Amino acid sequence: MCGRYVLFSSLEELSGDLRRRLGTRRIPRAGTGEWPANYNVAPTAEVPIVREFKGEAAIGPARWGYPPKTVFNARGETAFSKPMFSSSLPCAFPMNGWYEWTVGEDGKKQPWFTSATDGQPMYAAGLCKAVEGQLYGTIITVAALPELEWLHSRMPRILVGDELGAWLKGEGAEEVASPNRATTVDSRKADRKVGSVANNYPGLVGMNLSLIHI
Repeated sequence: MCGRYVLFSSLEELSGDLRRRLGTRRIPRAGTGEWPANYNVAPTAEVPIVREFKGEAAIGPARWGYPPKTVFNARGETAFSKPMFSSSLPCAFPMNGWYEWTVGEDGKKQPWFTSATDGQPMYAAGLCKAVEGQLYGTIITVAALPELEWLHSRMPRILVGDELGAWLKGEGAEEVASPNRATTVDSRKADRKVGSVANNYPGLVGMNLSLIHI
């Protein structure tokens, strides 16, 4: 699953990265909003998503989690057959990484922060739709890569290479039902204080702790 994630890349940085990845000269805004660095993004937050808007990829706001029960994840294997996700459109959630928890020998939960090996932003496949004038989004999850099964059985479906552009155009529904083996990530211990959404600072991601290379 993916119930918490991190986004500290600025809109300017994301726009530049998207222009490079999509081979386009501009990334327009689809709606208004400003998003300061967030090291503890939780469901119901207003977050930036990337989607097709007026014929081109654009970035704009959405509320994370479909109403009325704040469904913040959609299983890639079944999402396209669920009535809840009917009439949804493809989108992508920019992120610098996500959190998952394991239970240590002491019985205490240990959060882990997983991010791209190259340190670049990642884009998780998602779905979005408007309900009563508000745009909502949910992150697609798939079975974890074998190398990440120790952490959790599920993971966000990270779009790799040309997948991002294809997904935004509504292509590749079958591909996002399983992970892309080209996904390369690192996991490291995070600060246990990430468990409270009130905590939001860079140290949560455990920048000074050793990496586990996947």
